[in-house]
Amino acid sequence: MPTPISTGSPAPNFDLSSTEDCLLMLRDEVVSTAVIVYFFADGEDPTVRQDLQALSAARDDLTRRRAKALAVSPLKVAALKELQVALDLRFPLLCDDRNLAAAYGFEGSEGAEGEAVAPTPILAVVDRNQEILHIAHGAGIASALPEVLKMISSLPSPTASYPKKVVNRLVDRWVNRG
Repeated sequence: MPTPISTGSPAPNFDLSSTEDCLLMLRDEVVSTAVIVYFFADGEDPTVRQDLQALSAARDDLTRRRAKALAVSPLKVAALKELQVALDLRFPLLCDDRNLAAAYGFEGSEGAEGEAVAPTPILAVVDRNQEILHIAHGAGIASALPEVLKMISSLPSPTASYPKKVVNRLVDRWVNRG
């Protein structure tokens, strides 16, 4: 069993098929933006559906803060596409067919009588350095979203560490492109 991750630890990378018919890699997504990753198992669970809709509703706020949302599930891509259409979700859903989410602590368990128990949803916020900024277990992220947005707002700009002359040169090119 992998070591559980916590705030401040490196975010395990993943490369998963998405509902956008491409392979998405976490390390490629965090280069210029913070990423909220929501892990879920049951697309029919009402609380999970509310969480996904809350993430979708926060899309404009996330974009303004240079952040994006991803949702990861063991469901097949076809089922994820149906869920995306049904809930009108405007962010990628990723198929975790290799159980890469286990590195985040997203694993099912066995009940008292040996029946399989679905894993509890997890919300992870990954910063631009691919470190865990925040992690929460359990559904019901709508109430946590304002705190997460505040956290993301406090992150420095992706160009904050660039030398001033590099930034000035980039801005000059952008302004004077022609």
